[in-house]
Amino acid sequence: MTGLPPIVAVFNHKGGVAKTTSAANIAACLAAFGLRVVLLDLDAQGNATAGFGVLPLPPAGAYDVLLGLSGIEPVLVATSYPGLLLLPATADLRMAELQLAAEEHSHLQLRNALERHGLAQWADVAVIDCPPSLGMVTANALTAASAVLIPARPDPFTHEGLVNTWHEIRRLRETVNPGLSVAGILLTMTTDDSTEADVARTMRAEFGENVYPTGIEADPKVVEATQLGVPVAVLDPDGGAGHAYAVTTAELLRRLTRTQPLPETTGLDAALNTLRDWRARLPALQRLPTGAEAWTAVAQAQDDAEPHGDWTPDRLSGPPAAAAFRPGMPGLAAAFLAGMLAGGVLVRVLL
Repeated sequence: MTGLPPIVAVFNHKGGVAKTTSAANIAACLAAFGLRVVLLDLDAQGNATAGFGVLPLPPAGAYDVLLGLSGIEPVLVATSYPGLLLLPATADLRMAELQLAAEEHSHLQLRNALERHGLAQWADVAVIDCPPSLGMVTANALTAASAVLIPARPDPFTHEGLVNTWHEIRRLRETVNPGLSVAGILLTMTTDDSTEADVARTMRAEFGENVYPTGIEADPKVVEATQLGVPVAVLDPDGGAGHAYAVTTAELLRRLTRTQPLPETTGLDAALNTLRDWRARLPALQRLPTGAEAWTAVAQAQDDAEPHGDWTPDRLSGPPAAAAFRPGMPGLAAAFLAGMLAGGVLVRVLL
């Protein structure tokens, strides 16, 4: 697609398949492989944006580019990971469906905007987190994309959704984007359940090499990473899900370079070392301020606290604990007598 870098849309018609988690982690891993990456969050829920610690959602972002209200550069958000920029979701994305429906040829708006504003200035490759439905916003994402990656859980309901998603992609390729290829099917949230194993075998038999050899296992570290506002590939690059996303990204790059030129990248081992380095600096990566009132108040409170010369970490723990009272035998005898007297008084009162 002239004027645009390779764009990978992460999409499944079925929700609850780790779509956003996959988009965010693959974007981070692409940067770890040494590429310049822009992650476009087109899901109105804004979870990919929040997944990088950007909360609350900024006032301008992907919606403004999509509707032609802004260029790309003014609304890009830098992340804590070198090479990775974020085109964030905003609350206004919820209105985009209705506004796009009123426009003629509205499915072309995102592609035209990205070409017009020169996305390639900031990205060797872009990743789009699509909404989990085939509306006008998703149609824009798939029209702009050169490839689509489909995350799918190996369960019967998701299998049915995968078949529907596959047919929708074929229809879009035949009508509005003949250059759209399938970058593959990524099995996510896998477990040792025998039913899931049967569904996974069915998917591999039905879709062949389109299914990635490595799946993303269900890993509690994913929830922890979400709470911290970092990708699990950074939080735990050697764990089950984190390492699998790095391996998946290497496979994605291999598939993309079959049809599209990309700059030379580092190998998997070097990318994992980069992720480990980011992990070592993790305390500095959490919750990026966005200039909203809440963050302004936090910054003001910190500024107000700075002039206090007696401010030390010790003050957080309160005054030293008093020495424990250890009565000797005389003290125990006195306490016993006092208790007996009090008991006698209470009995007389009750009588």
